Amino acid sequence: MKLVIFGCGSIAHRIAKGCKLVDNLELVGFAARDKQRAKEYADMYECKAYGTYDDFLDSDVDAVFIATYNLNHYELIKKCLEHHKHVICEKPMLTSVKENDEMFELAKQNNCLLMEAYKAVFLPITSTVKQMMKDGVIGEIKHIEASFIRNGNHPKDHWIQDSKTGGCLRDLGCYTIATMNYLLDKKPTLVYKDYNMTNEHSDTFAEVILDYDGISAHSLTSNDCDGDSSLIVSGTKGYIKIDNFWKVGKGYYVCEGQRHEIEVEMINDFYYELKHFADLVDNNILESPIITKQFCDNKLIITQ
Repeated sequence: MKLVIFGCGSIAHRIAKGCKLVDNLELVGFAARDKQRAKEYADMYECKAYGTYDDFLDSDVDAVFIATYNLNHYELIKKCLEHHKHVICEKPMLTSVKENDEMFELAKQNNCLLMEAYKAVFLPITSTVKQMMKDGVIGEIKHIEASFIRNGNHPKDHWIQDSKTGGCLRDLGCYTIATMNYLLDKKPTLVYKDYNMTNEHSDTFAEVILDYDGISAHSLTSNDCDGDSSLIVSGTKGYIKIDNFWKVGKGYYVCEGQRHEIEVEMINDFYYELKHFADLVDNNILESPIITKQFCDNKLIITQ
């Protein structure tokens, strides 16, 4: 599968490194609003600079990874699907269930795969935690919590300040809410949601309390302070804790008072979702069995 990366910010480097490790995916180029920026990245990774996004659309490339500012996602997804390109798009892919409905229907009409990029869901550590929960290692699951807190020191013109597509719940809550949804494999019921609007455009702190058929859940996100960022699953016999759960290969669990380390193979944090995407395209599967439309809807209901 030939793939082009849209957007040449710092995240593009990490995506490109992941692409290079996937055996059935070839990174063939970059596109950006700034043609010179695209050329710099293309030279670095020995591939082609497509210049602007529109320059790419009539190429014979199979797929695109959209890693641009959130406010461009809808327009770029639409253009790519209309030109029969498979699309994987960085979270948050879209901002409402209505947009989600429209783009998944467009993908279906054009025989394309559309997938939101949730790397945390595909990490081996996440699969390990899910299997431990299923096997009853820490007993019956009673509570789950996920936090993502960082002090971004964002300037006023940063994309995260945008009132429609920014805010910490949309940006960081994608990790917390989506990971909890995946681990519990249930549609959550919203119990409580609160924001702290320390700037006039978007939230800088968000707390969400959810219920998953009797299992309580807590999401805490902030982009203007320092704090703990972790996943904690609590059961009747102990608990599991994974610090920085969206990018690591280790953690620990405590069962009946004894601590045990968890460590799994970690190739690259972007490798696993990219491999999944490439395998789906190879097998002409046009909706991920993991990141389904319903999965995206369940997250959007909480974060939109």
